[in-house]
Amino acid sequence: MSRRRVLIVDDDASFLEVLELCFAKANSDVLLASNGAEALKILLESDPPDLVLADFMMPEVNGIELVRQLKANAKLFDTPVVLMSSNVDTEFRKRALDLGAAAYLLKTEGAHTVAEKAIHIIACRDPGFSNCLTRSAPAAQVDAMQQSLLALIRVTTQMDGLPAQARSALITAEKLAESLFIADPESET
Repeated sequence: MSRRRVLIVDDDASFLEVLELCFAKANSDVLLASNGAEALKILLESDPPDLVLADFMMPEVNGIELVRQLKANAKLFDTPVVLMSSNVDTEFRKRALDLGAAAYLLKTEGAHTVAEKAIHIIACRDPGFSNCLTRSAPAAQVDAMQQSLLALIRVTTQMDGLPAQARSALITAEKLAESLFIADPESET
């Protein structure tokens, strides 16, 4: 088995250290970053790793923004990103998966379990490994673009000082975009 490269991104130094040890034991070369901005710099300056394991909530560039930027980059698009968080809110999980994350893992399960599940995801990418469900790259990219558009509309709608007519137009655009995306059978793979 060849060595795999994994980039682990987390601002929790102790959790990061345990993950690093778990992946090293699994014969992986480990790159570390303490936030999403540092991770992007590493990713853009080197060959894509076999997996990016990133915390959802981080300073500078959070996990969701990291996924968006990877999915928008031709060089990094196929790099699986697994987001992890202590937040058990299903909206967090849904948002991460809708944007193209390969999985959403709970940090509350412990670093060893998170690492074990992430290692399994890497194995699923190996030819001949069965029982792995994956989405097609174009469908995931369209989903990421759709979710980015909706997020942009929602954030803009919340801006202070936005004229009432503009806010109304954005709310209408959001409803229209949601109905179009839900009605699109290609996005429901």
